[in-house]
Amino acid sequence: MSDSRVAKATIRDDARLKALAEAEEEHGSLADAIRFAVSEAYVNGDDASESADGEIPLKAREGHRKLVEWTGIGGRIELETAESVLANHLNIQTGAIRRMVVKPLKAADVIRLHQGIHDVWIIVGALDGEPISVDTEPDAPARKAATDGGEARERLDELAAAGTEVTRNE
Repeated sequence: MSDSRVAKATIRDDARLKALAEAEEEHGSLADAIRFAVSEAYVNGDDASESADGEIPLKAREGHRKLVEWTGIGGRIELETAESVLANHLNIQTGAIRRMVVKPLKAADVIRLHQGIHDVWIIVGALDGEPISVDTEPDAPARKAATDGGEARERLDELAAAGTEVTRNE
């Protein structure tokens, strides 16, 4: 079992305070931001997305719960859709999702990434170690895929076509 310590420091420099506030927003908490910074600066960097005791970090666990809610165990969701949903749910920047959620879950073999012809999919597994199955065919229909179904894209196409018709009639 490893020891733990609480570290306190007063910071008065405006540039450092601003950077700390940004890191806190990105990581979800001041403690997680500082742990990450220490890991990046003094550890080889590979352990930065893991918690100190090797467990899956809290944000990654929360992200997994949201993925299971959306797809179920064994379900699939597009990576970009997952990033958007998770960033909104976890209240962190979309750019930080891969580092804070996807990478730790993938390292713990809780999710798998599947590269299709057009998209990258996350295949959601269980936290209790059940194996995750991946379709053998790259673009085989998902057993249960979470996307917007193309409804937004279809509506945009309708609006674009309507705008074109108005312009032609004038």
